[in-house]
Amino acid sequence: FPGSSDSIIVVGGHIDSDKWYNPGASDNASGAACTIELARLWSKLPRRYTMIFCTFGAEESNLVGSRDFVKRFADIDKVALMFSIDMAGSEGWLIPFVDVKNHQAPTWLVKDAYAADRRLGYNDLEYPTHFFSINNALDGAGSDHMPFLERGIPAIDFTSGINLDPIHTPMDRMQFLSKPMLARSGRLVDTLLRQYHEQGIPPEKTGRYMLWQTFLGNLFIPHWLLIALTGLGMILGIVALLQVRKFRLKLDKRETGRFSTLKLFLLMIVIAIFTQLGEALLQSLKGLRYPWLTDFYAYLWLAALATLVGIWVALQATRRWKFSPDPYVYLLRAVTFYLLFAGFFSLASARLAVYPALALIAIALLVNTTRPWLRLLLTLLTPLPMFRLMFMEALPLLGRSMSAAGFQMTGFVQALIYSAILTALLVLWYLPALYLFAYTLRSTPLAAQIAGYLRRPIAGLAILLLFVVFGGYLFASASYSDKWKATLKVQGVYDMNSGNDSLVVVSNEYLRQVEVNAGDYQTAIDGRILNHELPLSFSAPWLRVGGSASLSEGEKMDTLRCDWRLISEKSWVRATLKLALLPDTSGIAGIYTDLNYEQEKGRAQFIWSAEPPDTIAVRAALAIPPGTRLVREVRGDYPFLPLEINASAPHAFTVYQTEVIYRDTLDVAP
Repeated sequence: FPGSSDSIIVVGGHIDSDKWYNPGASDNASGAACTIELARLWSKLPRRYTMIFCTFGAEESNLVGSRDFVKRFADIDKVALMFSIDMAGSEGWLIPFVDVKNHQAPTWLVKDAYAADRRLGYNDLEYPTHFFSINNALDGAGSDHMPFLERGIPAIDFTSGINLDPIHTPMDRMQFLSKPMLARSGRLVDTLLRQYHEQGIPPEKTGRYMLWQTFLGNLFIPHWLLIALTGLGMILGIVALLQVRKFRLKLDKRETGRFSTLKLFLLMIVIAIFTQLGEALLQSLKGLRYPWLTDFYAYLWLAALATLVGIWVALQATRRWKFSPDPYVYLLRAVTFYLLFAGFFSLASARLAVYPALALIAIALLVNTTRPWLRLLLTLLTPLPMFRLMFMEALPLLGRSMSAAGFQMTGFVQALIYSAILTALLVLWYLPALYLFAYTLRSTPLAAQIAGYLRRPIAGLAILLLFVVFGGYLFASASYSDKWKATLKVQGVYDMNSGNDSLVVVSNEYLRQVEVNAGDYQTAIDGRILNHELPLSFSAPWLRVGGSASLSEGEKMDTLRCDWRLISEKSWVRATLKLALLPDTSGIAGIYTDLNYEQEKGRAQFIWSAEPPDTIAVRAALAIPPGTRLVREVRGDYPFLPLEINASAPHAFTVYQTEVIYRDTLDVAP
């Protein structure tokens, strides 16, 4: 919609979901709906700026649509502002996404968004600082504002429901959307649009800061201050260590308590194993992989109680094991670990390095404090920054995303490796805190006295009772609901060349209470298994390849010119073309085509998703070594099966899909 100025404001939201069988009502039909409604409203309003309302494809595939827009839009240099709406229909937080790898949205845009949220009476904008500290360092989750912001265009995204909505699952459906929340996102963007049309868009393009939302308001911590805080923390930590070193005890061999820090390391492993014990027990008792799916936070509390049990068990070992009485031994390890964390994290992100740096600053305060209760308080507060980083605000999203990925973790060895990695992470993350507790126990008599009380059997019984009672409550609670379900797949695979077929029931959850009906065939599956092959045969000859190819000889490389048609007799949701050479020691040297493709180790792959047409044209020129033959493999994915079948389970949503494979080898004469 043209305005009185040729400067442009873009409003958009992606229109794809992550998989064909996930409806994507929240992520992101809701954002697309807001975009369309805003376009309807602004088509009738006077406009200072030219406005573009658009929906992007392939956001779930690394922002392909919005990146392509920024790359190809002829007037991209005239774009002065961009709003993205992603997941708009959920209660709770409305999160402003303001970060890209090397900078942030300008502060005026963030401040204006919070001010508009307050004026509208919502006060729902919430920036999860700790989540974004990790997300920004890992270049993780984002949305369609990012290509604009990376180019230096002021841009912001508003997202809701990251912990509340069953996104990226078949349960992401309209019934779980809130119309008032859809209005919330739309009204917020509309309010900001009206403000900038009236007042103009400020000149600042980007910022460099860490946004920290506190009860006192938003803090915009400059990037240079993050670096300074990290340096200060590391210096203070070293100074504190040197201070304690001056007073280290002179001990003979009988008093040293050999391998004290190694013993603490072993005790930390025990504590980390106990942390996972609550979930493991309920997995065993309920016969489910993900008993926590519906009530994630309750299981975190169970893990906390299990950790306390582990700490009590570890304290019992201190009755028999001899430990060094020298506090310096333990402080040396604690400071060293936090220094290593700060140095390593700084390689990824300045804001990430602040967390261990804050722990080092707390250690410096602890060393220079003589009041026992204050020393105890600082000992407890020191691990808090690292604790908040691990248990960040979007942990339920991360956990549920891992459950959705359970299809890839199907074996005992994989599960064992996962548990070992989680245990190692917990040990390394909290081992410096354990060393610091040991330092305080050896340097503060009050701490040793309290530890003695906690080591008593009555304390252990009290903790165990709480653990058992709360665990019993969770055992009686439902693990799945109408909103949170496992995914049950009935997958057919048909090889057109061999005529081989297979039909398998698979799930990311154990196959419990699964019933399968296919005509005269009926079966029930109930066990701690993740897949079950059905003894049913079928045929699905739905693919064929037409067109032509010609070969031109060259001095070093031949050129194979292809004009193919990939033809499907039925509507597919995804098509894949793979190209390789025989002998396999040779590789495709070059590909010249208007199509997008992936190439690795001399092999090429073309992918069409989002319900491609039944006939796909493939025109390309391939540079290949003389004397080689081209192998083509076409795979088609279909959202149905070639036979009538019904599979169901109380805790799962069922998806039916068929994969058809066709391959051939081309001998093309020049």
